[in-house]
This record gives sequence, structure tokens and C-alpha cells, in this order.
Amino acid sequence: MSTLKPLELSLSSEIDTIRYNENGLLLAIIQDCLEGTVLNWVWMNPEALEKTITSKQIWSCQETSIVLWKSEIMVKEIRYHDDSPMVIIGVEERHQELSGNTLSGLFDIICDRRDYPQLESYTCKLLAGGDNKILKKIGEESAEVVMACKDNEKDAIAGEVADLFYHTLVALAYHNVELRNVYQKLESRRK
Repeated sequence: MSTLKPLELSLSSEIDTIRYNENGLLLAIIQDCLEGTVLNWVWMNPEALEKTITSKQIWSCQETSIVLWKSEIMVKEIRYHDDSPMVIIGVEERHQELSGNTLSGLFDIICDRRDYPQLESYTCKLLAGGDNKILKKIGEESAEVVMACKDNEKDAIAGEVADLFYHTLVALAYHNVELRNVYQKLESRRK
């Protein structure tokens, strides 16, 4: 049995090595990157796979057209078998607003600011300041959490912890550490 290989999320020579069935299709299994659960499956032809790779959204074949599966889902990784007409597409939910999974949504926004800087963005200024600026803010926010807890001010505690979470997410983005890696570490502590 062959192992799954990662497919770079850019058009590369690897896309030509993917096998399709006799109808020119492959089975795409859609899997939640954070939890590992299978969400759905769709059929793809080469055009749908190429569009999925370039847009980081899932496109599937339905009769004679290629359709978007769900716009709020973002492709994070694609893995494939050499000898099978199948890919596994790891996805995360895309959050335009902070709702649902707030940490994941906020992290997506921070990564977007990292990848597409905006001049007036506080996040962009932090990232441009580099490790020292980010770590200084984490130190300050940590001290403020301690003081708010010492004073037993519940609203202040919540606000300072939120600030600490935010600055920690900026550090993760700066160092290219995926939030799912943190979730996996937290999951291992549920003993």
C-alpha cells in the first residue's frame, strides 16, 4: 500500500502525476485539518483540481460544469496516492467575521495581514517590528494578566487574556506555526 504524498498548493509538475479513473475523474475526500473528520467527498476532473489548487477553495464536477463546494471552506493541504485516483483535501473553515471558532478566525485574519500587509494595520506593524516587538508585547500582556488576576477583576482578566491570546497568535503567524499544531498539543494534555 502506498503512502499519501503532499501536493504543493501551487501549480507544479506534481499535478501531472495525479491519476484519474477511466472517466477522467478522481475522488476528493474532504477532511477537517483540525479534527481529522471526513466532511464530504466530491468528484474532480483536472480542471476542478487545478482550480482548487489556485483558489484554495474546493471545486467539483457536476455533470458538465465545475461548481464551488463551499465558499467558507479554505484548502490547507492536498495529499495524493501515486497509484489511486484519489486525493485527500485538508480544509479549515474560513472566517470573514469573528464567529464560531474565534481563535481560528482571528488567526486567519492575522495570517492574511502577514501575507498581504495593510499600512494602517496594527497587526502589520507588529509583524514588521519582528520578533523583539512581538515578544515584548507578549511579556507586557502576560504581566497585565497577572495583575488583573491578582486584583480579581473579571472583566479586566478577560480583556487581558484576550490581548495575550491575540499577541501570541501574532507570534505563531510570524514563526509560521499553524494553529492546528497548538490544538494538537492542547489535545494531548486532555489526560
